Amino acid sequence: MGFNMDANNTGATPHISQQMFASMAHELKSPLTLISGLSSELQQKNLNIQQYAKYAERIQFSSDRLLGLVDSILQGYRLDQNMLELNLEPICPKVVMEEVAHEMSPHARRQAQLISIKSFKKKQTIIADKHCLHAVLFNLLDNAIKYSNPETTIELEARLRCGVAQLAVKDYGRGITKAELKKLFCEFGKIKRPVPNWASSTGLGLYVARQLTEAMNGRLDLARRKDGSSFLVNLQLSTQLSLF
Repeated sequence: MGFNMDANNTGATPHISQQMFASMAHELKSPLTLISGLSSELQQKNLNIQQYAKYAERIQFSSDRLLGLVDSILQGYRLDQNMLELNLEPICPKVVMEEVAHEMSPHARRQAQLISIKSFKKKQTIIADKHCLHAVLFNLLDNAIKYSNPETTIELEARLRCGVAQLAVKDYGRGITKAELKKLFCEFGKIKRPVPNWASSTGLGLYVARQLTEAMNGRLDLARRKDGSSFLVNLQLSTQLSLF
């Protein structure tokens, strides 16, 4: 394992401050309030089919956001309590990247953003836990959608770098300052950057992504650029070729 989950660690979930609980409750309340309000609107009898469809889509979107927030909290808890079980095996990264991109496409469309995917020229596989890798890329892509400018293309790429596999999530926004780097991967390490009105965050996404990457014997790096940021997931290559 690439991390130490000590129950006596002051950063562990049992020691979360009241302020952190209040912050988490606030983030969860926002999509719940929206779902409640939209549900009330749906009970009106004078809505046409187009209005019903619009409200249903917004309810689905808010529900997905809520599930994502809850999942981040649960993943953070499992990591802190050393309850994570891994199944490291040869994985085709392109398959996982496509799954995550499909799930996150509705969120990107709200920002008029596109998601592009590039993978190895050969049918190369990597050593990873599929569920963990999915969670890592989900959190990184969710972060990229929040902080990329509207009408930009977020890039997912699997490439070879110095004998290891590198999965890159490249966004186009204002980027991350040196001062923000210190708390970027910390538990509940939210940084003050402008986000869309619909976006919610527990401050756990990047923390969970880094811990899960290290649990798979990998490393999560950040490359700062003038036109945005690139999060780089470095994992071991497998000698087995993909059938996909």
